[in-house]
Amino acid sequence: MRKFFTAIVLLAVGITASAQISIFSADDYTDWDTCDVVNYVVNYNMEFVKNVDKTPYKYTTDHMMLQIGGKATLFYSFDKYLADSANIEVLKRNGTEFSGNNATSWKLYKNYPSAGQYTLLEKVMSDKYACMEKVEEPAWQLVPDSTATIMGHQCNMAEADFRGRKWRAWYAGDIPLSEGPWKLCGLPGLILRACDSEQQYRFEITGIRKGRPGETLVYTGTKNEKIDKKSLNKLYKRYHDDPLAFFMATVPNGTITIQDEHGNKLDKMPAIPYNPIER
Repeated sequence: MRKFFTAIVLLAVGITASAQISIFSADDYTDWDTCDVVNYVVNYNMEFVKNVDKTPYKYTTDHMMLQIGGKATLFYSFDKYLADSANIEVLKRNGTEFSGNNATSWKLYKNYPSAGQYTLLEKVMSDKYACMEKVEEPAWQLVPDSTATIMGHQCNMAEADFRGRKWRAWYAGDIPLSEGPWKLCGLPGLILRACDSEQQYRFEITGIRKGRPGETLVYTGTKNEKIDKKSLNKLYKRYHDDPLAFFMATVPNGTITIQDEHGNKLDKMPAIPYNPIER
């Protein structure tokens, strides 16, 4: 039997597309491993610029969640977490109507499946990937006489050149967790705020709590295709340069409908601006 997919991408007239196309299936929610017990959950707002050619910058906001276990951590979109949780409940009822959103698609694990290893899980169209690399902490330089009060915590600032950007981070020494958003970690306290020098990526804490009884950190990449970082970056570039051609190559029997915000069909899908957090 030939399998058909339909994807609807909403574009504003005259504005370059920003949503990533994903095709959801029950396979997304049938294989996972419990890899740790959650000790703390930290929530952040992530603001980032997709199109750096337009000024003043227009920011996209996502609500991110950092789950900290005894051995491993997981950083990913809280909005995606809510969609995943709803989809798991649908699956338990043998349903087939799954939820989707335009939340950040990747998940970043630290120290899982192996200690000292980052694992980035990504899904583009219907293809799922796992990109693994060695954990590398930023080489922070503490900045004297530079403090801020964030959520009632006295924070000190540190700077580092890391993964192609110059980062500033404010950490709370009274929260003895050497973690932070994304790959920003290694300071003597939890990072509550961080931004790059160009103000294209910004993180700000919105809440922190202890893990609830029975709350676990779950790994969902057991069947993802392994991919190296260089190949994944090429895949991202192909997708952003021509998302329509990428879709047709990935799902040759698929159909795609492109609409503006008024529901009018469009003939073309423009390139999607690409401003990765790592350069």
